[in-house]
Amino acid sequence: MDLADGFVRGMRRLASGVCVVTTTAADGKRCGLTATAVSSLSLHPPSLVVGVNRRSRLGEAIKDVPAFAVNILGTQHRKVAEVFAGNVAGIRGTARFDHGDWRPSAEGVPILGDAPANFICKVDDIIERTTHLLLIGAVTGVHTSDEECNLLVYFSQSFSAIST
Repeated sequence: MDLADGFVRGMRRLASGVCVVTTTAADGKRCGLTATAVSSLSLHPPSLVVGVNRRSRLGEAIKDVPAFAVNILGTQHRKVAEVFAGNVAGIRGTARFDHGDWRPSAEGVPILGDAPANFICKVDDIIERTTHLLLIGAVTGVHTSDEECNLLVYFSQSFSAIST
């Protein structure tokens, strides 16, 4: 097995939370993608790091916008995750936002209204590495649901649930 194959096999054994990262591009169109490469960076100041493909619409748009949102998905959002991952034929671009309870935040970025949590972030830094960008987001707002929820996770190429 070569290194790339081993890397893929190894990463399939890492369970990750599922998020949809969204922004409003400079042209006013909403864009977003499903992401599992999301992590807290620090508490002081509150910051997140997000990995996105530089060739995605969001990856292209993020350099020209001040803010983005990270929407944590529950199990009821499986279709939203599939749509924003590009796995549903015929649903592209802004049509993705027809799936889910999307609304604008005060900062003008789309947030999923019934998400377990949403983080609004100011673009603090963008680090370019190979095929991806690492977005450093300074968290400017957090919305959390008071509802009990089952979180959506991605493991071994499929979606699963974790109960809270």
